[in-house]
Amino acid sequence: MLRLTLHQMRASAGRLVAAGIAIMLGTAFVAASLLATATIERTTYNSVSSSYSDADLVVVASGGLTDDELASIAAVEDVDAVHTMALLGAEASGPSRTEYVTLGGAAPDSSLESADLAEGELPTAPGQVALTTAVAERLQVGIGDEISSSVEQWEADPDSPDGGTSQSQTATLTVVGLLNEPDAFLFNRASALIEPDQLSELLALARGGEPAHYELTLALAAGADLEEVRDAVGGLVDPSAHVRTVEEQAKITTAQLTGNDQIMTVLLLGFATVALAVAALVITNTFQVLVAQRTRTLALLRCVGAAKAQVRRSVLLEAAILGTLASIAGIALGSGLVAAGLAVLSTLELDVPIDSGLTLSPAVILAPLITGVLVTTAAALVPARMATRVAPLAALHPMEGRDAPSAGRARAVLSTALLVGGFGLLALAMVVVRSSGSDSEDTILLALGVGLLGGIVSLVGLLVGSVFVVPRLIRLVGRLAGQGVTGKIAIANSVRNPKRTASTASALLIGVALVTMMSTGAMSARETLTNELDSRFPVDLSVATGESLSDVQISAVEGVDGVTESVLLSQRDVDAANEDGTSTWLTVAAVEDGELQNVLRDPAAAQPEPGIVVVPSEMASWQGIEDGDRLSLSGSGPEAGSTEVTVTARVTGLDGMVALLDPATFAEFGEVAPASMLWARLADDANERDAVRSVQSTLTDLSESVEGLQAPEISGAAVERAAYGQVVDTLLAVVVGLLGVSVVIALVGVANTLSLSVIERRRESAMLRALGLTKAQLRGMLALEGVLIAGAGALIGAIAGLLYGWAGSTVMLSSVAEVPLMVPWRDLALVAAVALVAGLLASALPARSAVRTSPVAALGVE
Repeated sequence: MLRLTLHQMRASAGRLVAAGIAIMLGTAFVAASLLATATIERTTYNSVSSSYSDADLVVVASGGLTDDELASIAAVEDVDAVHTMALLGAEASGPSRTEYVTLGGAAPDSSLESADLAEGELPTAPGQVALTTAVAERLQVGIGDEISSSVEQWEADPDSPDGGTSQSQTATLTVVGLLNEPDAFLFNRASALIEPDQLSELLALARGGEPAHYELTLALAAGADLEEVRDAVGGLVDPSAHVRTVEEQAKITTAQLTGNDQIMTVLLLGFATVALAVAALVITNTFQVLVAQRTRTLALLRCVGAAKAQVRRSVLLEAAILGTLASIAGIALGSGLVAAGLAVLSTLELDVPIDSGLTLSPAVILAPLITGVLVTTAAALVPARMATRVAPLAALHPMEGRDAPSAGRARAVLSTALLVGGFGLLALAMVVVRSSGSDSEDTILLALGVGLLGGIVSLVGLLVGSVFVVPRLIRLVGRLAGQGVTGKIAIANSVRNPKRTASTASALLIGVALVTMMSTGAMSARETLTNELDSRFPVDLSVATGESLSDVQISAVEGVDGVTESVLLSQRDVDAANEDGTSTWLTVAAVEDGELQNVLRDPAAAQPEPGIVVVPSEMASWQGIEDGDRLSLSGSGPEAGSTEVTVTARVTGLDGMVALLDPATFAEFGEVAPASMLWARLADDANERDAVRSVQSTLTDLSESVEGLQAPEISGAAVERAAYGQVVDTLLAVVVGLLGVSVVIALVGVANTLSLSVIERRRESAMLRALGLTKAQLRGMLALEGVLIAGAGALIGAIAGLLYGWAGSTVMLSSVAEVPLMVPWRDLALVAAVALVAGLLASALPARSAVRTSPVAALGVE
């Protein structure tokens, strides 16, 4: 039977190619996912271990270590040097610029220094500093220049008017060295190094004398017994502290840092599972048709003594061999894609160090191989069972072109129950999250779980019931598309075997449903977040500075492409007293130039009126103000007059910490200061992302080129929409790209089904040719079959995806705002076009095979 199986595979090699491609793509997905995870883990491990340089031991103390404990560890026999990896934030100021830097200590021994010196030397005495080249460039200093650093400590003090006191220590430092930029991925690298003792003094100030050293690296003397030193150091620190080798600590830190990457791996493998499930449908179709084609061969085998078990094993062995070969090809393909991607990434100037080598492990090889073989073999179980039902007498007559029986009543009842139950659970999840009126994580997780279960159950119901829906849908659409004789024949052939046609369409249905679900969810989420942002942020763009906006800054913003309207606002601080005697302060603003209603997206949320102060909800919560409170406002500061104005607070859902007054009320507090805030509105059809970037880059360039010009703060709904939009678009592109693999596999299945259908109807096609059907008409008939099958799957998948996407976004975002059903017409049109074009392309090879066969040869009886 083994030789017979191999012979049958050679004879059917062309028919098995499509099934092999489907498995190859699925296993390539699995291999690529595992390789990507292994690469991330290796990159993380290399980065973490390099931060410890050539240290022998690492001490990690969650409770921190004091300077005295540091000295005790340094005094241990065979400990040559101890280096603290403590970091401290500070302000560094050059001749004309100030920047926030991360201070670290220069290592006392070269074996412990992970910084890469580009020029000069490392600090060896207090008052010296080594800066990264980027920081030095921004501060406009070089070796020999001086900078000042300032470290502050805040201490709570209930007796202080501000609730606490702040003390700072400013030191003058001389730049003695420049450092190459550390890898951004290395979270514990400093951007400025100072002498270790000076760092300890600053740490003591900033932490109020509390233990400041949480991680140390140790260099041991040559020939030292590592375990003895480890035990000696462990006896000097708290039992909760750990003394580990660099390799041990790097593995632990890598595991902690790559926790999210494991989640990413699970998600990628989830997409691979979808691809393999679609591939399984293709394989099942392939083997079912192959078994039907081999009916006479199998019957002859039964006649000469082959048992049912031998026939079954022959089919399963064929599937196992196919799965093995296709999985090996898939592993090679996945490895090649990852290697190519790493090669490209290694040539780019990325912040993350990328090693272009592949990390091959037994798991990377065995997991896709075993998965591919199991999926292929499992998909062949039903065809193998069909093969055992072939009676020996079947060898006595041809079986070609026989219609398959229709589905039974039990399947109809099961599919109806699954659909009703699944969509019922989806509706229940939406009702739960909407009626609860709570943004509780537990409620959302419960609704999400119910909705996910409903989605899976209803999708299974669609797949089970597709045998009823797909043929009827093909007939309905076919009446419009195929009115001629060839069209009617194509429709009849498409539904001749309802189970096979439904299975082929179902493979495409899954991919299209998931792609449409993601597009619908993303579009609904974007619309929901946009509406919420419009109610929270009154304007698209807000440009504000602590002093005043210059004319050049105002002109620059107003000249950006997409900005249609703008207004200028002045700000000032006022004291606010409530009716119960409690007092606080507010930052209020009013329009100085322009019409406020021209820039507001939601005028009702931010339109001040005489006698009304509009207070953002966050500001109201912070200051203890409630809607309807009567506030007495008076000028704040030494230049404020004695004017006092009583207003009513209107608390709105605005974001920010600036209240709004009407210009007349604002002017009562004295001379109006120059405008320090600009609000702008973008055109409805403007590219918000480009407009925001243009404003940001323009104002940044001005602050760097014009002396004394302060860089303003840029915020607003457009900024948030651009940020959310970029995240949504990126995630959608990645997800749709991953799901696209399953669509490709499904389209391979369409081509496979048509190819096998051509073989199955070989004599029928020849008869039609003999009766006058031209080659072009035969090609058109097969093209129409491919389009009908692909179109039916795409249509059902698109409708299901719309419902799933809207339900999912409703469950996730109902706590934020009402979620509308947004139909992604552009994406739906693209999916439909891809499905129809692919249906045409899928028919090309089968049609070529069909027209090349001579009618006389095809009519011959085997």
